[in-house]
Amino acid sequence: MIAGLPPIVESGNSQTPPAAQKSLGKDDFLQLLVAQLGAQDPLSPLEAQDFSAQLAQFSSLEQITNVNDTLKEINQSQIALSNSSMIGLIGKGVDVPGSNFELQEEGDSISLSYILPQDAESTFIDVFDPAGKLVTTLNGNTTAGSNLKVWDGKDGDGDDAPPGAYSFKVRAVDAEGEPIESDVFTSGVVSDVVFENSVAYAVVNGQKIEAGKITRVSSL
Repeated sequence: MIAGLPPIVESGNSQTPPAAQKSLGKDDFLQLLVAQLGAQDPLSPLEAQDFSAQLAQFSSLEQITNVNDTLKEINQSQIALSNSSMIGLIGKGVDVPGSNFELQEEGDSISLSYILPQDAESTFIDVFDPAGKLVTTLNGNTTAGSNLKVWDGKDGDGDDAPPGAYSFKVRAVDAEGEPIESDVFTSGVVSDVVFENSVAYAVVNGQKIEAGKITRVSSL
């Protein structure tokens, strides 16, 4: 056995368990270097250039380890800063992807947004109640790009719709009558901010929304 090196314990299974496998760190590298120096032949020591090369490798490994630690600290700081800024959204009005929204009170108006990839021949917006029943149909804009339609909270007979959870669907067709797919957005108020696995979510209309998916923020 080479002096300075730990004995090798034999077992029936020659494979290293996955839990025991890990990459060498700077401490492991230093221990190997010290063990190598202790085990070298005094009559044939390690040449200076080889020793210098190994020291240079150790120095590079240490620098890389320090850089990784610094990057981890920066990433954690950015996550903490982002999560803190999300708290400021509570009580703010936002636009988020999705077709579900909450009508808080009778007579409230709701902004329904959608994006058309091309000009449409006609566009209709259907509003549905919590049971999925059609409440009213609105005429929408037909221009390509972002469009906004405000629902006044009234049904097809002109009566105020009751408070509750609603949804809407955009029906757009081109000049040939072919349907045009659109991305839809609804407005709502951020009621809560929740944190899961270091990620902050804004709760809007009862749904958790990532910060990057919020398209507009406004004061109420």
